[in-house]
Amino acid sequence: MDPLRQYEIAFVGLKKGVTNFNYHIDDKFFALFEGSLVENAKVDVVLKFDKQQSFFNLQFQLEGKIHLPCDRCGVELDYPVDSEYNIVVKFDEHHEEEQDDSLADVVYISRQETHFSVAQLIYEFVNLSIPINHVTCDNLAEEEKPCDQKVLDQLKNTSGEESNVDHRWDDLTKIKFN
Repeated sequence: MDPLRQYEIAFVGLKKGVTNFNYHIDDKFFALFEGSLVENAKVDVVLKFDKQQSFFNLQFQLEGKIHLPCDRCGVELDYPVDSEYNIVVKFDEHHEEEQDDSLADVVYISRQETHFSVAQLIYEFVNLSIPINHVTCDNLAEEEKPCDQKVLDQLKNTSGEESNVDHRWDDLTKIKFN
């Protein structure tokens, strides 16, 4: 059995209006996607599936934590995720070449379809929720920061050892670290 089948919604049998779906996303989910950058996460997804006559409104609410290393000091932290994404699904034989950027939040499916899989959308939304810079220590109070002080000291060059200093790089030492 396909492990992603649980993320398929049989919309043909749904009544018109809003139906809620709940998903718990963890490591097993991300293992199903080749090359996934997310390896350790616990995210709850609430999907409000609003079925209309010729389209669907999908509202994804993501809440949970993703385990990420801090880009500054390398400490592993649980980064909080709290995001909301909306997608419109329309019935149309729309070709990808004709799609313009103004319709980026619109997905087209064939009128012959009976199921709609939200697995790829959930995967992409979790990845979109990850910040570009993983300096997660900045989001914490000073007394809660688990920063690796040894690494930060090396970055600040506060060790006091000047014997192996290459003076061609002196201008870079003027950069201040916060």
